[in-house]
Amino acid sequence: MSKINLGIIGAGAIFRLMHLPVFKKLERKFSIIKIYDSDRKAYISAAELMRKHKYPFDKTIWAESAEEIFADKRIDAVVILTGINSHTAYTLKALNSGKHVFLEKPAALSVNEIQKMNSLARRKKKFVQVGMVLRHSKWYNKLRQIVDSKKFGKVLWMHWLETRPFDPMNWRYDTKNKNGDAIIHDKAIHQINLFNAFSGALPNRVLAMGGQYMLSNSKSKKLRTFNKEVALKGDSNDHLMALIEYKNGVKADLLVSYVSPHARESRWIIQLEKAKIVTHFETFVKGNKKGKFEWGKHPSTIYLFKDDNSYDVPWRIPMSYPPAEKNLVFYDEYQQDPLHPGATAQWIEFYRCINGGVEPECNLSLAAEDTKVVEKICIALVPAPHQVRGKLHRESSFKIKNEN
Repeated sequence: MSKINLGIIGAGAIFRLMHLPVFKKLERKFSIIKIYDSDRKAYISAAELMRKHKYPFDKTIWAESAEEIFADKRIDAVVILTGINSHTAYTLKALNSGKHVFLEKPAALSVNEIQKMNSLARRKKKFVQVGMVLRHSKWYNKLRQIVDSKKFGKVLWMHWLETRPFDPMNWRYDTKNKNGDAIIHDKAIHQINLFNAFSGALPNRVLAMGGQYMLSNSKSKKLRTFNKEVALKGDSNDHLMALIEYKNGVKADLLVSYVSPHARESRWIIQLEKAKIVTHFETFVKGNKKGKFEWGKHPSTIYLFKDDNSYDVPWRIPMSYPPAEKNLVFYDEYQQDPLHPGATAQWIEFYRCINGGVEPECNLSLAAEDTKVVEKICIALVPAPHQVRGKLHRESSFKIKNEN
């Protein structure tokens, strides 16, 4: 299998903190030929980290324009790590130049844009892999294994709660017309993607409510983020509640909020016919200190609560909290993955897809299905003229045909 030469467009934090360390680990599979970013300061930061990771490079690696990358015949694939509003244009240019594409999530702001990219990719016989990194984590694969086994029956309903402080990058909030709604396009797309994966059917209806508790359209407000205080403003929502109903009757509800500087939490419940899965992604309810697991920083865990025939009485309600170690079926701290679980595995899949000629799991057809739900959530959040922002409860129904 041959080494893949990459051209990088966008040398921001996602490149420096997540992708670059992976490229160092996978030096036998990938080479970075060119890097372009419109912000020259990003070159300085990228160069510092490349030296830190001992990634070989010289001054010829810095491109003067994105067109320089498209025109370079040495480059096999273009990695697009820019703002969402530029994804479609860059992807189309990359495909027209005969190159494969790794496209960071979300793929685009609209289904029409995704379908345009997908159509061209098929005509050019090139692959576009979307960076839905969770799909490549061991955590996701274990959940998939439990659900697909059918041992505990089918999925009945799902619930996801995620609360966190504000992300300190201003562009996520104050350019909604360009880069979408931060809480929906950039964050909830992950949960929607996994709901769609486990539901077993296409979505049928969406209900949504959201608004702003902290952000302000008129002036910047100082807010606590992960590790500092920053001034943010914008028209993005800072919290979202949504309910998705699928055509087979499965229902999923989602609560995502940036209005929580007090504690981060990411918890998913999947109710099956014969068991309940409670999973904590990078946050957790700590197990017994005397147990067999060494609890460290931010592990992902999966607890499985099922009928237990060892009870002395015919039936006893199994309590979810505090969780017993016998219910812990998965534990991983992802110490080998930079920044995000699945970061390495997604690039291994990209390598195999290009060399093996196999469509990636996280392709544009999959992205289109996720974005259809996103679009309907956004429609439901737009208040009618007589409604006051924040006092909103609208339903959005739609039909989806299978793009595959």
